[in-house]
Amino acid sequence: MSTKPTNSNELRNVFLNYFKSQDHLILPSSSLIPANDPTLLLTNSGMAQFKSYFSGQLKPPHPRITTSQKCFRTTDIEEVGDDTHLTLFEMLGNFSFGNYFKKEACKMALDLMLNHLHFDIERLYFTVYESDDEAESIWLDLGIPIEKIYRFGDEDNWWGPAGEEGPCGPSSEINYFTGSLDNLPKITNRDHTSEWGPNNSKEFIELYNLVFTQFNRDINNVDIPLPKKNIDTGMGLERTLVILQNVKNIYETDLFTPIIKHIEKVSKFSSENNQAIRVVAEHTRSASFLINDGVIPENSGRGYVLRRLIRRGMLFGEEIGITKYPLSSFVPTVIEVMKDAYPELKDKESFIIEILEKEESTFTKTLNFGSSVLQGMLSFRKNNLDNSHKKNQKNVDDAFILGEKIAESVLPKSSKNKNIWSKVLSGKEAFLLYDTYGFPPELTIESIKNNGMSLDIDSFNTEMENQKQRSRNSHKTNSGISGLDELYKHLNNIDTPFKGYENTEISTTIKAIFLDGKIVQSSKITEDIKIILNETPFYAERGGQIGDSGKLFGKDFIVEINDTIAPIGHINIHNGKITEGIVRVGDKVKAVVDNNRREKIMRNHTATHLLHAALREIIGPHVKQSGSLVEPDRLRFDFTNIKALSNQDIQKVESMVSEKIRNNIPVEVHWTSYNKAVSEGALAFFGDTYENDVRTIKIEAPWSYELCGGTHMKSTGGIGSFIITSEIGIGTGVRRIEAVTGIKAEEITRKYLNIVKDLSDQFKTTPENIYSKIQDFYKRNQNDKKEIEKLHKNLLDAQFNQNEKNIKSKFINIGNKSIEIQTVREKNTTLENLRNIADKIKSNKKNIVVVIGGEINSKPSIIVMADKSSIDQGINSGVIANYLANIMDGGGGGSAHNAQAGGKDIKQLDIALDNVLDAVKFSLTENK
Repeated sequence: MSTKPTNSNELRNVFLNYFKSQDHLILPSSSLIPANDPTLLLTNSGMAQFKSYFSGQLKPPHPRITTSQKCFRTTDIEEVGDDTHLTLFEMLGNFSFGNYFKKEACKMALDLMLNHLHFDIERLYFTVYESDDEAESIWLDLGIPIEKIYRFGDEDNWWGPAGEEGPCGPSSEINYFTGSLDNLPKITNRDHTSEWGPNNSKEFIELYNLVFTQFNRDINNVDIPLPKKNIDTGMGLERTLVILQNVKNIYETDLFTPIIKHIEKVSKFSSENNQAIRVVAEHTRSASFLINDGVIPENSGRGYVLRRLIRRGMLFGEEIGITKYPLSSFVPTVIEVMKDAYPELKDKESFIIEILEKEESTFTKTLNFGSSVLQGMLSFRKNNLDNSHKKNQKNVDDAFILGEKIAESVLPKSSKNKNIWSKVLSGKEAFLLYDTYGFPPELTIESIKNNGMSLDIDSFNTEMENQKQRSRNSHKTNSGISGLDELYKHLNNIDTPFKGYENTEISTTIKAIFLDGKIVQSSKITEDIKIILNETPFYAERGGQIGDSGKLFGKDFIVEINDTIAPIGHINIHNGKITEGIVRVGDKVKAVVDNNRREKIMRNHTATHLLHAALREIIGPHVKQSGSLVEPDRLRFDFTNIKALSNQDIQKVESMVSEKIRNNIPVEVHWTSYNKAVSEGALAFFGDTYENDVRTIKIEAPWSYELCGGTHMKSTGGIGSFIITSEIGIGTGVRRIEAVTGIKAEEITRKYLNIVKDLSDQFKTTPENIYSKIQDFYKRNQNDKKEIEKLHKNLLDAQFNQNEKNIKSKFINIGNKSIEIQTVREKNTTLENLRNIADKIKSNKKNIVVVIGGEINSKPSIIVMADKSSIDQGINSGVIANYLANIMDGGGGGSAHNAQAGGKDIKQLDIALDNVLDAVKFSLTENK
């Protein structure tokens, strides 16, 4: 019998080792980014990584599995800070895939609770589904008194399905009683109507949930027994730890006390009932795990969850006086607490801190911007009530002006509503501040409170709910299963063994044909057909490597395959077109892969592995694949890194990959168990789901050691050559490298060499000296440009001085200001020259309108310019230009600042210029 665990590491180990002793395979926690599951934003349960095993799409690595899975639930973000809610938590679980069922699950759970975790049997209470006599009977046989077994309905003791149809089943929960064992109430009613007991009293904590997945619910809500029954259990590590350590809440457990103490020391605040300290601790921990798994702050999806988490943590940090790096400062303490269970956190420590610091700095600017927008909203209200909201504001920025415009857009017309509007900030305004500018509603409420205002919280909540609904609708649209995918789901019994590692040409049979989303038995010549083969040499698109192409040759038909995909399970779909004859189910075919194309893909795939390993060695172990694309002509590799790679770094990476290619290192392929590969240091990626037997690719392992099902060269020398063509940022903390290999690299090299040769010939020098020659040419060019600009300025000044004598000035009074109208006529000239003269005249004076007329190619042209002060008085250059254009039987227009007019007859130019004063007066009339 083991000793009672006293801390989080011991609890985790006791649980996992217990089930290991019961023939369970221990698997590591999967990423918080779900693998191949568009229905999940983040991994939210212990069973999430096993959905494909429960559904039967993939075969599990072992029929019994146990894990400690990190989970994240976005629904609890606003609740964090109380005694129980967390965004990030660990779920201890044991799973059976068609192996043991209720009896064994209950027996092992009770044995674990009593003999290994050493819970007091007197404090354990059990719940079962209301009609599950079998589960109740099992607990009775295990010695649990009938008065300690409660029955509940769907809400409490039924799980699933996760959608309108799918696996589901009853559950049984083990609850812990935290109250006094003295004077327990007499049990008279053991169901949901009882006022005391599990699910009804706060003195009970649910510790362990055993789900018996035994049915499949169809679209008509009918539960059909599954051929293989499964077990899915979950025990919350944090809440179990509260009981084992005999503390009041999760923040007093060893998972949080070191972090809490660090925050207390920095803030000088006590953690006693301090929500802010709890939030900073929890959000720092959660953000660290999200960033570690490749989530980067963004404005949508997972990135938005992380951004929201960081910003909420920062706001609570301000409450306790931590205004500078309120989360990133505590990352080292978080990692120190969690590194034993999650050693990868230590490798990513500097990267996590860097991402957090950047986001914290950005949000500080966001807060300043949002605060200025809000002040503009409030100022507009005040000025509007004084009937002076159009007066010029001093020392205001663009954000302040934006706030005024937003407030004006919701200004009501009636005086009654206007009075309410002056005292209440609308939900639309607060939502815009929050959703567009990242300014939190709680800060908005606090800010307007100081100005004697309140927030229309109901309309704000309505705006928020509408946004959530838009998001949900978008998520359904983006992640829903297409009709064809739904069709594939009913073909789970079909498997397409891949034979393409050994052969690129095999004899096989057509197993199924799809046409226009339907299963058919035959098809004639068509552009779009989908075929399933009995076995295939065609690699289906997976893990970034695109699918193979080639041909199917039948007795009297040919099908050109342009792509191969694997939409579900082991089903490979061959997309193509029939170019000859009729294809029928059952026909024998020779399947031939386009070997030349496949080899190019293989070069790029093997080079991708070399690139990944080189980046980790040169840039750092925090580098993590965030996506890849392997095509015949190029490779693309996305990876986590906060900064752009320097030219020196890129050269180092390129040189290291090239060295591995020159050394012609064997590319070793091994099949092994997932657990063994990962324990040996093999890299696995969030976009893939793995089975029991996994394929690994080793290149000078452990230098490059990855789980990979793709096709590769037999040795690195086959890649030929490697050139990085670009390195760019595609998001905060995510960089993208594009590169080419083999023939494509040779083509680019030859192209660039030809460019260098052509330039060398043109500059009459050698390729070695071409760079310095171009540099010299560039410097001379810049000097010549400056000299030309100087001459042009002198010419313009001389021209201006000469024209100054010809300037005709008139004045017009508008209110208490006098607007000067200056008119100049130029002979043979250009539009650019007219603009330059007008701009020079305008720049020397205020309250001025400049009208320049000139003869260009024997036709009249006019430029009109007005300064800001005259525009504020109602002048509009565009209206003036249009007025003068009508006089010249031409066209014209433009902005209030700058406009142009043209005509047909040069004789009309003087007439137009004589009417400038009338044009200005007309502009004032039009702008009233």
